[in-house]
Amino acid sequence: MEKIIQVGSLSFWTESFGDPVNPAMILIMGIAGQGVMWSDSFCESLAKDFFVIRYDHRDVGQSSHLNYMLKPYGMRDMADDVIGVLDGYSITKAHLVGSSMGGYLTQICMQRAPERLLSISLLMSTVDFSSMTKAMIGTLSATDLPPPTKEVLSGLKEIGNIDTSNFDVWLSKSLSLMRLLNGTETEFVESEWVPLLERAYGRCNQGAVPSLVHNHVMACSQGPISFYDVKPTCPVLVIHGSADPMLPVAHAEKTASYYNAELKIITGMGHARSKVFEDSLVVVLQQFCGKIC
Repeated sequence: MEKIIQVGSLSFWTESFGDPVNPAMILIMGIAGQGVMWSDSFCESLAKDFFVIRYDHRDVGQSSHLNYMLKPYGMRDMADDVIGVLDGYSITKAHLVGSSMGGYLTQICMQRAPERLLSISLLMSTVDFSSMTKAMIGTLSATDLPPPTKEVLSGLKEIGNIDTSNFDVWLSKSLSLMRLLNGTETEFVESEWVPLLERAYGRCNQGAVPSLVHNHVMACSQGPISFYDVKPTCPVLVIHGSADPMLPVAHAEKTASYYNAELKIITGMGHARSKVFEDSLVVVLQQFCGKIC
């Protein structure tokens, strides 16, 4: 069931799956990711045990779009959006599942609104983004955590701005990005991504102000870069792929150690949720969150 939630002056596209009497679970995408990139089958599988919500961040899909130069915002604002969506459904507490940047937002939520969380699950994320952010701008980090692989860094620079005015170019560049993030341990199946990307393209706001850098990237640049000042206020699960080329697996080990979290490494998975890993992810989330319910 689709629902538009108003949070202050912004509107957010959301969609729910399952019975509202079940414990709530909100799925939080990464940079520039629409809610529909959490596949229907993934949401429906989780909805057997949970009331599942996916949504579009501000500046993607069918949620409000902003001119960042006129109305800048940061990650704390986007974390507040998550709580605003929960408010829109009258949900007191929920399991938060954040992928990549979505994991960034869940950690801010744990700091800013701990009373609203049943648990957080950090999928392909980290407690310390400094090695990644510094590598992206060509500088070194003092952290002991590894940066993205050279292939990812060079590939991201080559892909550049993805212009939505030309579907064929947009699709080609998007597939190149997904192939890059897939890693090298598991075959990249292009046919499984095309329908998801076609759907996302059809939901793009063609009237949005064009930018060489996505607004989410600029929001990330405001920080925080790490979360060593955040103390766990609820159970934490860390899920990571052994082949993640963006945030190598050492990030998962460091994050799980810091939060005293449950750690699940999925062999062969990269920085993308290929369909072959979907069932494993569902089982891990069901088992972890089910114990808390």
